[in-house]
Amino acid sequence: MQHDDDLDRAADAPSRLLDTALGIVEALRDYSITVTEAEPTDAMVAAGMAVSGLGAEQVRAIFRAMLAANAHPPGRMQ
Repeated sequence: MQHDDDLDRAADAPSRLLDTALGIVEALRDYSITVTEAEPTDAMVAAGMAVSGLGAEQVRAIFRAMLAANAHPPGRMQ
């Protein structure tokens, strides 16, 4: 029955999507790639201030500079 086949496919979709997502996360981990926010969180800024003694705006600027420096790392295909 067509309706039952559609329901079965719909029920399997989340599992396939989850498996795909978990595979991507595993590959990122295997290559030591970290995904982070585009802007530092307040906790990130506080941690940066604590270890550096710099002000919040300087820490934010350093965070942005590090992300920008890694936007096109040498030797990687884009």
